[in-house]
Order: sequence, then C-alpha cells, then structure tokens
Amino acid sequence: MFVPSCELFVRPVPATKRAMATHQPQSRHFDNKYLRSFYQEAEFDWKHKEVKEIERRITSFVQKISDYIGGEDPLFQNTVIPSGSYFEGLKAVGPDEFDFMICLTELSEPGVCVIKDIERKVPDPGYVDVQIEHEEVSERWKQYISRRKNLKSDALLNRFKDLIEEAVKKKKHHLRGYIDENIEIELRKIPVTIKLTWKGKKYSNYEICLDLPLCIKGPNFWPEKSDIPTRLKDSSHPGYKVFKKAVRAGFHLVASTIGESGKHRPCWRLSFSVAEGIVLKNICRNPSFIHKTALKVLKVLRKKHESGLCLYEDPDDPGVSYKIQWVFHSYVLKTMFLHEWCEFPDDLFWGSDQLGERVQGILKRIRSSLKSKDIRSFWVPDYKLFNFRARKPTQTNICVQNLTSLIQNFTI
Repeated sequence: MFVPSCELFVRPVPATKRAMATHQPQSRHFDNKYLRSFYQEAEFDWKHKEVKEIERRITSFVQKISDYIGGEDPLFQNTVIPSGSYFEGLKAVGPDEFDFMICLTELSEPGVCVIKDIERKVPDPGYVDVQIEHEEVSERWKQYISRRKNLKSDALLNRFKDLIEEAVKKKKHHLRGYIDENIEIELRKIPVTIKLTWKGKKYSNYEICLDLPLCIKGPNFWPEKSDIPTRLKDSSHPGYKVFKKAVRAGFHLVASTIGESGKHRPCWRLSFSVAEGIVLKNICRNPSFIHKTALKVLKVLRKKHESGLCLYEDPDDPGVSYKIQWVFHSYVLKTMFLHEWCEFPDDLFWGSDQLGERVQGILKRIRSSLKSKDIRSFWVPDYKLFNFRARKPTQTNICVQNLTSLIQNFTI
C-alpha cells in the first residue's frame, strides 16, 4: 500500500547548498525538449486585457445567477466561492474553465447539520450522509429529506439545475455581444455545468465551461478523520503556518449523485477546495521558482496523453471493458504535488534546474499508487480518491506502463 509520508518535517538545508538552486524568471528555457514544449504550451498571458475581461464578465454573470436563484427560492440563498485552478493561478493553456462553489447559506449555519457515516462494506470517510439537526430548519427543508432523515443531494441538485436554467434565460442578456446565443446546461455527477462560447478577438469562438458544485460548509471545525493537525507538530517546517491557516478555513460538503463505487448513490463528498487554494497560493507565490510551472507542465502532459493513461473497469460482460479517463485528473496532480512539496519544501528543490526531477517525482507517486491500487486524499488519508475495493475489478497495467515511459522522457 502506497501512502506518501508527507510528514511536515525536513532536515535543514545548509546555506551553501541553498545557493545552488537556480531560480531565474519563469520565461526560461529548459534543456529537456519535453519540458520545454509542455511549458511553452501551458503558459498564456494572464495580464492580457481579454483574459481579464473574460474573468470579469464570467464572475459577474455567476453572481447574477446566484442572486437570481436565492431570490426565486429562499431555500437556495447562497454565497459564491471562486475556487479551482483559475483562481489559484494554476490554469494552463487558456481561460477555458472556471469553478464556483455555490454554498447554501442556511444549511451552512453552525448547529444546523450533522455528518453521518454511510454504512458500507468498504469504509470511506470521503463520502457521507448529511442530516438536519435543527428542528425548525428541518421543517423548512422537509421536501428534501429522505425517510432515513438524510438530506437528498440528488433532489437538491435537480432543483439547483432547474433554477440555473431559469437564471441563465433571465440573465444571459448581460453577456450579449460577448458570447454566442446558445448556452448548454448539464447536471453531471457532481456539478451543474454551463458551457458557452466566447466571441472575442484573441479568443474567438472559444468554448468556456463553468462548473458550479452545490455545497454546504462543513458542520465541524475540521473532519475528525483528517490527520493534518497531527502533521503540523513541527513549527520549523515551511508549511507550518499556511497549513494552520488552511485548517482554520474549514471544509465543505459537496452534493453528489454518485458514491465511492462510481455508481449512483446520492451522498455528500468532502471538499477541501478552500483550504487547498490557501496552501497552493502560498507555495506558488514566488514566480522565481518552478512550483507553478511543474503543475502546469503536468496538466498539459495529461491532456496530450490522457487516452493512454486510462483505467479499464471490467463490467459484468467479460468481453467488454469500460474505459475510465480519470487517473490523471487535475485533482490527482494537485494531491501528489502537495505530497511532493511536503517532502521537499525547501526552495533548493524547486529551481529551474530541478523541474524534470520534480515532475518525475510526482509521476512516480501516481505510478506507485496505481501499482498498489491505493490513491488517497492528501487531507484525509482514509478517503480514497479512487476506491478500487469498492469498484469492479480494474485493470491498471497499461496505465502503469505508459506512465513509466513518460517518466523516462523527463530524464535530462
């Protein structure tokens, strides 16, 4: 079983060795042709006026949708939480995806909701049930409460999607002249997505996807099954203060239509998006080092090689194999990046001359997890990001072989 140690401790690096780190501006050239090509493709001009215009227009549009939803249905009064790669400054290639968590106000109040473990053969604290403990609030939400007293995430998501469709019809005129008339809205397994086409000059006929997961603030200060506080015992570690800050920010519960087996099972999934954003922004704050570059290179690599980095789930029919394009999900990259940084937090390990080694290290962590069929959350070790035990038998050999080939390509 592969569980990255990630203890927040590292031996001090002598000052003479610290000086060896190469930290040139990020508009650098790399000796390895793969690193160079992926880096060049990953970068885009964040300061370009049209990129800023897209961000401003999209953010304003989502806020108008949020306000409309809360006005039409008081139960859905909410706050908007920008999250994900774009707002972490880690978006690669272009401004084509934006994430906004829509957090239900009343259910996020202290003392209203409680978390209940789901009884199952294979325990997984990452997926839970939620119940409303407050009697008056429970009465208001009774149409969304099951016979077992659980908050029905699927019913909430369906209502959420309907409200978004109404809101888009009413508010899309605010984007008139900037987007194509046709807007697609879809309820996926977790978020409601809005797909639109931007009609700009630099970004002409440019498809943009907005992911809007529905969530509530975690009712507890921090999940009991998270070991992050125990990893913070060494105040000399560079991440000590920022992880303390991340824990204080808390966590969220995201409405989901599927459980850990990948099958339909309405429940709530633990999300550490806010805490993660705090940590990643802090780690990547100095553009002279390659923290941000490493993640962006990995994202481009994922897009180029996604078809060869799939898992194959055996369905009931042995003559058919179901392909899962999941293993190189952006969240897995961030998870393994955090493990890599916790083991190598000193800037000595993140100079431009270390990019190949860091990318290799992250790819090796993914490969080791696949070999042992054990991919875990950074924040809650028992939370399986891909629960092999709960799913049907899953083939990983092809993916492991392709990862090995990619790792070799990054050897300088």
